[in-house]
Amino acid sequence: MKHTRPGSLRDLEIIKNSMKLLTQKIDLHVKFIFALVFITFALRIWGIWNATSTDEYNEVFEALRVCSGHLNLERWFKRFYLYVLSVEYGVYYGVGWILNMFQSPDDFAIKVLRNMEPLFILGRITSALLGTGSVIMTYLAGKVLFNRTTGLLAALFLCLNVVNIELSHYARVDASLCFLTMTTFYFIAQIYSKQNKAKVIWYVLAGTFLGCAFQNKPQAVILIFPFAYAHLCRYKFNEVLKGMLEKKIAYFFLGGVLGFVIGNPAVLLAPMKFINSLLGLGQVYTSPINESRSEIGFIMYLRYFYKELGLLMSLVAGFCAMRSFSPVRRETILLISFMLPFYLLMGASRYMVSFSYMIPFMPFLYLLIANCLQRYLVGRIAEQWLSITIVVISGCLLIHPVVNVIKFERSISGVNTRILAKNWIEKNIPFGSKILMDSGKNINSSSPLIALNKKAIDRILTKKNENLMERSEKNGTGMVDEKSLIYFEMLRKTVPKESYDITSTGFGLYVYSLDYYITEKFQYLIISNSMRKARTDPYFSQKRPKIAAFYLSLDNDPRVHFVQKIKPTSTNSGDTFSIYKLRY
Repeated sequence: MKHTRPGSLRDLEIIKNSMKLLTQKIDLHVKFIFALVFITFALRIWGIWNATSTDEYNEVFEALRVCSGHLNLERWFKRFYLYVLSVEYGVYYGVGWILNMFQSPDDFAIKVLRNMEPLFILGRITSALLGTGSVIMTYLAGKVLFNRTTGLLAALFLCLNVVNIELSHYARVDASLCFLTMTTFYFIAQIYSKQNKAKVIWYVLAGTFLGCAFQNKPQAVILIFPFAYAHLCRYKFNEVLKGMLEKKIAYFFLGGVLGFVIGNPAVLLAPMKFINSLLGLGQVYTSPINESRSEIGFIMYLRYFYKELGLLMSLVAGFCAMRSFSPVRRETILLISFMLPFYLLMGASRYMVSFSYMIPFMPFLYLLIANCLQRYLVGRIAEQWLSITIVVISGCLLIHPVVNVIKFERSISGVNTRILAKNWIEKNIPFGSKILMDSGKNINSSSPLIALNKKAIDRILTKKNENLMERSEKNGTGMVDEKSLIYFEMLRKTVPKESYDITSTGFGLYVYSLDYYITEKFQYLIISNSMRKARTDPYFSQKRPKIAAFYLSLDNDPRVHFVQKIKPTSTNSGDTFSIYKLRY
């Protein structure tokens, strides 16, 4: 009989215990990932029924145009997301037709134009999913580039980024841009990783997702810098030229062309128009949007970082930025090769400045912070205390972001002020009243959701037809063509009794003196606080003093009687709307 030596038994027991401990750690890691994904999605899906954003209308209407077979060859960007929406709307119509909700495409169009909420909800769910996807891709990129701890920390920080959460509530391109950017960067990280062979498929996928991201928003082209660095890092200094001629780069650009076409198939129909629009991209950075100007981006974005991160994480971010160069690590350079040119591009503008433009920047910043934090602690903290230390420090860093998230989530727990104002107006202002309202140039995308009556719609149709004829005579083009008039024609067929004779201020750009509105027998004014503020600031007042004078006169002219103010609360988000009645 063969006996096992006691030493062998002890070794076997040690191996079994080690495997059990490893299994427990893996299980804990997987559980944490699933918990993080669940929390990420929950934060982004909650309250989508109360969310609202002006830009949503642009994407939804463009998606409906695609569904109807009418491609807008004057608008070349922000396309990938709207094509996703168009597929979803097609499925929605198909299911509705099977369930007898819609009798025909015309019936579908009429019903959704009178109640667009289902279309917005579909778009918002998509954004919530893509916002969640961007957190997952941040984790994967961090895991490939550094290690899983860095990936987890960066994903956790992004999970609680309130701007990412907010933009993931809207049917807008921002969440999809962040997702496409981080997916592209994940494949770039795979190309860079020394542990992997740089497979052709990584190059093709990186190029494809970059092409889609570029069709979403052109600034995604900055990803070309980390790609170039990741590729050339695989070669020695004296082999750089060889690396530049490597055929895998051709696969990357072929993938980019594929992404271009997937992101906007209309490129194949009018390539020269696309090229011309590409050449004119610089105008969006140097031309005023609606004749307004913001702070210089470099300053405004620094304020955003402080507001988003809080004092403690801002200090840590500054420390990590300085530590990045002592010593310089290739992985850090890969991150900075996107962050620096992106920040310089977006920060240089005074006309295209918004916190939303930083959505693709933040995952890179969080990866930088997470890696620096881990590297700094390793070797300074005993191994048995390292995990606990990282958890405690991360918890402290996240106090401010968590407070931001709680405030935002609470603000969308109740209906927004557009609905509150609509309910008040329909209850207190007689239907058919003649109203001047701060709204958009073509559609009501930001003001109270009250309906236009036939008189107001006829007036719009007449004006739009005149504009189209004038542009046609000048061989000009524009964002609004004859196909877009179908919207107003369908609205005219379905005017509810709860409607008003509304004249829009066109974002406050088409405003006359108060005397004019008195003469024309306007009865009510519905004024947006954000519009009033924008049209009375020093820059705008100097350029358009008559418009500024109109807004300034509302609170000191005896012919204007203040009636009601609907403003946001801690549970109701939105703009503040002031309602006035004109006295005769």
